[in-house]
Amino acid sequence: MLLWRWRRFALACCILATSWLYLCSTAWFADWVMGTLEMQFPPQALSVIPPADAIVVLGGATRGYTHMASHADLNAQADRLVQAALLYRAGKAPLVLFSGGSGTGGPPEAEQMVGYLELMGIPRKAILLERGSTDTRENALNSARLLRLKGLQSILLVTSGFHMPRAQALFARQGLLVIPAPTDFQRPVGPPAVPRWLPMVDDLQRTTWALREYVGLIWYRLQGWL
Repeated sequence: MLLWRWRRFALACCILATSWLYLCSTAWFADWVMGTLEMQFPPQALSVIPPADAIVVLGGATRGYTHMASHADLNAQADRLVQAALLYRAGKAPLVLFSGGSGTGGPPEAEQMVGYLELMGIPRKAILLERGSTDTRENALNSARLLRLKGLQSILLVTSGFHMPRAQALFARQGLLVIPAPTDFQRPVGPPAVPRWLPMVDDLQRTTWALREYVGLIWYRLQGWL
């Protein structure tokens, strides 16, 4: 009898785990959970975004260097670089601070991104690098320290839409005037290429990013960082 109960329990756990994996891999669930984060800071037209002292771009836009590559390999969050370039070229701020260290032992991400920023029309003299951070809290702490040394107070904060709730709160906690300038929104406007109920790896990835943000928000609040 006891063995039968354990088998039923194990079967129930397997069904539950499989169902959760299926749910997280569907487009409709990924869109919903992403939307709960992205709708907190919707995108704004470039014309209505106010100017600031600096543009702060958070790392996470590269996988680092790959074999036989001459430059860092960009990932799905590389829209952050494009957004920073658009803001700079529109005259929204005279300085771009890229915040990102190294969690893999390679060059800091901030250094990896200099070439891309210059390629997008941002002169080297207008780029400030923060090389020491390995998470969002350190992004805020280290960036605020550099900005204060230069007497800068207001920032246009550039990161992915789903990451903005946590990032904005952390930077505001440092006493900065934060103007969110989110990018890299993850919910497509048109219909997906496959039925929304069909599980896809890309949708599982989007769900993973969103759930990680919620875990991060809970953890940071428990630590008293937010």
